Amino acid sequence: MRVRLTTPRRSRRMRSVAVAATVVAAMSLTACGGGDDSADGGKVKLSFSWWGDASRAKATEKAIAIFEKENPNITVSTQYATFGPYNQKLATQIAGGGAPDLMQIDWGNQSQYAQSNTLLNLSSGPGTVDLSGLDPKFAGSGKDGAKQVAVPFGQTAQSFVVDTTKLQALGVAVPKAGWTWQDLADFANQVHAKSDGKVAGITDPGTTWAAFQSWMLQRGKELYTADGKLGFSQSDLAGFWTFCDGLRKSGGATAANLTATLASGPAEDPLAKGSAAAEWDYDSIYASHSAATKDKLALVSLPTADGKTGMYAKPSMLLSVYARSQHPKEAAKLLSFLVNDSKAATTLGTSRGLFPNLTVRKQQAAASTGIDKVVSDYGTASAPLLSATPTAPPKGDGQLIVLMQRIYGGVSFGQQSPAAGAASFMQQAKQILAQ
Repeated sequence: MRVRLTTPRRSRRMRSVAVAATVVAAMSLTACGGGDDSADGGKVKLSFSWWGDASRAKATEKAIAIFEKENPNITVSTQYATFGPYNQKLATQIAGGGAPDLMQIDWGNQSQYAQSNTLLNLSSGPGTVDLSGLDPKFAGSGKDGAKQVAVPFGQTAQSFVVDTTKLQALGVAVPKAGWTWQDLADFANQVHAKSDGKVAGITDPGTTWAAFQSWMLQRGKELYTADGKLGFSQSDLAGFWTFCDGLRKSGGATAANLTATLASGPAEDPLAKGSAAAEWDYDSIYASHSAATKDKLALVSLPTADGKTGMYAKPSMLLSVYARSQHPKEAAKLLSFLVNDSKAATTLGTSRGLFPNLTVRKQQAAASTGIDKVVSDYGTASAPLLSATPTAPPKGDGQLIVLMQRIYGGVSFGQQSPAAGAASFMQQAKQILAQ
């Protein structure tokens, strides 16, 4: 039986603990851990869980139906939820020894799960997955040392989602690749001025950990060192927040109360509500943004510093087989289908970004239309702008995402200065990473 939870979803942000508790409680009523699955009359029952919105779930269910038809001895039960509740539920399942056979994991949790021996080695043994069709460097984002513990379920890249309908009405030009952060500030303030203060140019990116990562990569720095410590200084973070703070105060970026709605998903974002003309996000979320507005949208590459965009090919999410699964061979077969098969690509579209298998990706791009074509075309155009994919973040990365939201939230509401906020962040972040 497939279980659907129909609350709004979004992969790039953590959700509130209150909402998480409610959804986790609902999911616990229908949990089906991989360790409890069994074969019945030669048939194998697999469990598979992921996070995402209703449109992503619909596409995924169709792909699974194709897999089941081609593999009549395998049935797959599914669960999904919003990002925050999903991760809390998965952590509970893992702690209880009953995680799904196949699970979608966030890159920020990969190191933690790998080091606790939760994830099966996919490069040898019964759970081996053929990754010859993937870019080796990109597939390597799922490695922990020499072990392939996860496989990218999609390739995504950073972008600005721009409301071209609104810009045309205001007489403001759509930004072009190669623009700078000063260009972004000029653009944002122009939108604010021409709309008589009714529309901000951009949603304030100050709460977005990944936006800060791009800012740092443009300046030759990583978020983390090779040994899992912070790779940037307090002044680096203060500089980013000072830029955001100044843009918000000028009206070019959204006010604090509007920025806070980012945690509620695309349908509640300033972009969808018409209070901002552009917003930082991953291209894999474009479909959700498009579904949340009647306006025409476009994807624009990030502003540059010294000619660098700070963009890279990021696994939008990854698939892993539970190390204690009773059916590792069948779980790996489902995983391989989802990242290699052309029928899976056709059904999944770009709901998780560009398809992992490169040959199939080209076929998909050639036949794409509508939203999928926008994402595919953006992926092709931005490919020369991408830097090397960083290694998987260390344990604690997810906590730093939440910490940034909380501290910059205080900065944006005027509770402390960017410098004071940066000092507080560094102190707490170091303690988190040291645990």
